[in-house]
Amino acid sequence: MNRHEQEINVNADDLQSVCSQLYQKAGVTQKDADTIAEMQVLMDLRGVHSHATRPLPGYVRGVMNGSVNPTPNIKVLADNPASALLDGDRGLGHLVGFHAMNMAIEKAKAASIGIAVVRNSSHFGAASSHSMRALEHDMIGFATTNGPGVNTAVFGAMTPSIGNNALSYAIPAGEEPSIVLDMACGTVAAGRIGTARIYEEKIPIGWALDANGEDTDDPSKVSVILPAAGPKGSALAIVMDILCGPLGGGLTGIVKQFNPGDAPAEKHATAHFFMAINIVGFTPVDAFKAEIDSQIRLTRQAKPRKGFDRVTLPGEIEWELTQKRRVDGIPLHKSQLENLKNLADELGVQVPW
Repeated sequence: MNRHEQEINVNADDLQSVCSQLYQKAGVTQKDADTIAEMQVLMDLRGVHSHATRPLPGYVRGVMNGSVNPTPNIKVLADNPASALLDGDRGLGHLVGFHAMNMAIEKAKAASIGIAVVRNSSHFGAASSHSMRALEHDMIGFATTNGPGVNTAVFGAMTPSIGNNALSYAIPAGEEPSIVLDMACGTVAAGRIGTARIYEEKIPIGWALDANGEDTDDPSKVSVILPAAGPKGSALAIVMDILCGPLGGGLTGIVKQFNPGDAPAEKHATAHFFMAINIVGFTPVDAFKAEIDSQIRLTRQAKPRKGFDRVTLPGEIEWELTQKRRVDGIPLHKSQLENLKNLADELGVQVPW
């Protein structure tokens, strides 16, 4: 069975409405639920399904079982002209990240650069859903995160020893789509392995190892993800872990998992790092955007290598998907829609599919 036979197209607005209602039923305020739902549906529009609405039932059940706080009191632990340290109060990572990135943007308006480090949060979805928030302010956005443990192998290892710490840069352009880099430091995000499992597809050799430390193409046998580009992805993951953990007074992923000691609970939770760079503090915005447009257009003119139809820039394919799916709908796997419907039935929310 091919992918199209396993999918149903769903209207983005309908999907966003259902998702918001599910969060509200779990105790999230309408305003916050709308914010989170919008961020997640945007990732479905961009084709990043593993970090969009697919994990939503897990997020909602985390609220319902008390492991995630639906109405966090986000505390400012340290506040400086260009930086802040926040405690997310075990809140939904999307919401905590939304507030932290907005704080970084506000600081960048005055100081040219703004940084917000967050501890005691939870999974914040796709890193680009936060970095892209800077674009409308003519700023460069950056976001990265670590987790409560590790699932990726440091270069040369066969056991989990670093988190697959995602990072994203969003860079505004003028007439062209913005450049948006969103990547895991492993060869692939864990969610994409989950996608292959859902669609009953093989994964490429080189993505992951099984429990015996052997290469595997079976997503159900994955024991550890391999680092992207060998030592380079491994090193990036280590640096992202430090920016999120120790910089905010917390722990790195490997310490959380294997040697936490008697550290308080807030140091064990997921942590994030956000940065906004205000372009006007360094160069005229119009000139900057014109230069980015020139780079994009010249890069597209590069001759494609064998096996490629064209050359694209980071975020370009996702931008094109978004335009198409706003009109045609979002293709979602039937099992995902069934999971959402089951949760909706449980919570008394009507779904249009």
